[in-house]
Amino acid sequence: MSEARLRINSESVVHETIEGEVIVIDLSSGSYFSLSGSAPDVWELLAGGVTAAEAAAALEARYEADSETIGTGVEELLGKLVEARLVVEDANGNGAPAPAAPAGRTAFEQPAFERYTDMQDYFLLDPIHEVSPEGWPKPAE
Repeated sequence: MSEARLRINSESVVHETIEGEVIVIDLSSGSYFSLSGSAPDVWELLAGGVTAAEAAAALEARYEADSETIGTGVEELLGKLVEARLVVEDANGNGAPAPAAPAGRTAFEQPAFERYTDMQDYFLLDPIHEVSPEGWPKPAE
């Protein structure tokens, strides 16, 4: 597993968790993403910076599955998140403690990652995201 510490690319990504699913919008590309299964747990860990090994260990404490199955799922998810530029390397991060695992382990669901591009034009037309440091209504030059 990669030892690079990763974090959410908060400079160009916004996200919200709704009923156990994480919706992520990449403001630079206009694409949006759905994270489900065990992917929201990994996303929560990314908020504080995490390595693939740390994420896998946190999921092993939470879910019933062998470490190879969980590790492979985490690696594949992190690879997709990096490729989509939703997460970036965090060279300065120390990480955050993993959230407490719920009492009793549950069955493991593979992390699910879906990309949607049908609303790119709408997200990219939104002028509020292209403003100067002074904020709206002053457009960036």
